[in-house]
Amino acid sequence: MLCEETRQSLSLYVDDCVSLPTRVAIEEHIDRCPVCRDEVVELRALNRQLSLMTTPAPPADLAVTISNALAIEAAARRQQPIHSLGRRVARFVEPWVMPYSAGSFASVIMFFLMFAALRPHFVALREAAASQRIDPGYDIYQPITKEGLAADRAPFTVVSPTLNPGGALAALTISYARPHAEIDGDADDMIVVTDVFSNGAAALADVVQPPRDRRMLDEFESALRQNAAFVPAALDRRPDTMRVVFAVQKVDVDERNF
Repeated sequence: MLCEETRQSLSLYVDDCVSLPTRVAIEEHIDRCPVCRDEVVELRALNRQLSLMTTPAPPADLAVTISNALAIEAAARRQQPIHSLGRRVARFVEPWVMPYSAGSFASVIMFFLMFAALRPHFVALREAAASQRIDPGYDIYQPITKEGLAADRAPFTVVSPTLNPGGALAALTISYARPHAEIDGDADDMIVVTDVFSNGAAALADVVQPPRDRRMLDEFESALRQNAAFVPAALDRRPDTMRVVFAVQKVDVDERNF
């Protein structure tokens, strides 16, 4: 089971209201996932605290108080004047029409304000796109170099390090988009956190969402250990150490010539 599926059933699991197969699947998952295991501990602690609370007793005159309030309300309604049919229709429609009218007017005002605020950014993006020129000497048949790739990604390297095109991690991610169903099985995905160092090396820091197939995570860790997964910080002009979140997906495709 994935973390999302498990968390939907944790409350029922703690209350012992799940079937035996579901209980076995949840226990297998929480044995491997520290995040879901901590949530089970918190739910059980909450149950214990609730069980220690005393049940509040209603006041002795609660029924009399409610009856008196209803009698007063009924008397007040009987004394109200009888309005015409048109007035009653207007009073019924007014709570529905006014919010929609005010909301529509407010939406139009907010649209124009947002457009005016974002207009300088649109202009800057258009100017940046117009200033870019395709290098006539660029050859798509030449291998991609670390220096060239880092230079092309210069606007983004401060927040996103450049993948080493000749590294094992780049080869692994490319392989996840190729036809491999007969080898690796069904598609899978995972979310992990890695620490990227100044020399381009990286290390696994945390697993946010583990894959269904443990081999996928093992392959990712192995690729990080083989060689530098990213280009050096000097080429990227980024901080020496960065923390990066990876959302890795393994997909099966029909096209084999790409």
